[in-house]
Amino acid sequence: MNTANITIVLLTLLAIFSATEGKRQPRVLRCLCPNVQTGHIPFRNLKRVLHLPPRPHCSKTEVIITLKNGRQLCLDPNDRPVKILVTRSTKRMQESKHSKEVGSTTHTP
Repeated sequence: MNTANITIVLLTLLAIFSATEGKRQPRVLRCLCPNVQTGHIPFRNLKRVLHLPPRPHCSKTEVIITLKNGRQLCLDPNDRPVKILVTRSTKRMQESKHSKEVGSTTHTP
C-alpha cells in the first residue's frame, strides 16, 4: 500500500470519528436499587422516604430512604418494618396535603 492510500484511509477514519464525537448515547433506564438493605433502619437519622411503584423500565417496587447526612439507602419493600414505614410516610404526606388545602381556604359567615 502506498502513502496516498494510507493517507486516504486515515482521513476517512478521521472524518468518521469526528462526525460521531459528541453525540449523546440514549440513557438506559433501569431500577435505582440494584441491592437492598435489610435489618436495622436508622429512624433517628431519617430525612425522607421515597416509595417507587413498578415502572415501565423497572418491574420492582423500590423504597429509598434519605438520611440527614444525605446518604441514600435502598430498603427491601417486603420487610415488615419497611411496609410500616412506607404506610406512615404516605399517611403523613396525605395529612400534610389535606391540612394545607384546608388551611388555605377561608370561610366567611
